[in-house]
Amino acid sequence: ARVSLFIGVASLALAGGAAVVFALATAYYKGLVDLGIVITSDSIQAMPQLLVIMLASFVLSGTWLANLYNGGVVLALLFGLTGWPGLWRAVRGPALQVSEREWIDAAKSFGQRPSVTMRKHMLPYVVGYLLIYASLTLGGVIIGVAGLSFLGLGINAPTPEWGRAVSAGQPYVATPSWHISLLPGILIVIVVTGFNALGDGIRDAIDPQSDSAGGEAAGAGGGA
Repeated sequence: ARVSLFIGVASLALAGGAAVVFALATAYYKGLVDLGIVITSDSIQAMPQLLVIMLASFVLSGTWLANLYNGGVVLALLFGLTGWPGLWRAVRGPALQVSEREWIDAAKSFGQRPSVTMRKHMLPYVVGYLLIYASLTLGGVIIGVAGLSFLGLGINAPTPEWGRAVSAGQPYVATPSWHISLLPGILIVIVVTGFNALGDGIRDAIDPQSDSAGGEAAGAGGGA
């Protein structure tokens, strides 16, 4: 659990930070800045994420970076660098909405610096949406890490990890040691379901009157 959660949280911290910065920049400046980031995000999303991560992890397997946290740092970087476009698209809409508010125009007319305006007047409005989609995306990262470890491309052996435990227990499914694969699989389901429920809870806390927001947020989070 420690390895999977480290990779998931670290990758989402990287992806979420990039998503917020780009969303605030595109909402504030618009124009060519928005167009450039849209093209960049579309280019990244056009590539199959897991295949890119598998190729990159194999290429970096012999480097010093692959030894940091038994390969966990490499996976966190790869998931973060390939996952920020989905989060950016999730928070870009709210950022564009708040950029049209009167207090943003007032801050500009008073000569407030763009960085201060984005941090004080736009960021608090966007963070709540980021937490919702990040919690929904975290489950997908954990499943992706488990799948890579199952294929032998994730965490370096012999570090314990859920996907490697499922793979190691395959020969023992029909023996008294059947639980070697079953228990890690159950834990993956519980953790992923828990983070999805956390996203729904955050959504209810932010907008308790929205009964249909849960399905919409889940659909958008899954697409991310």
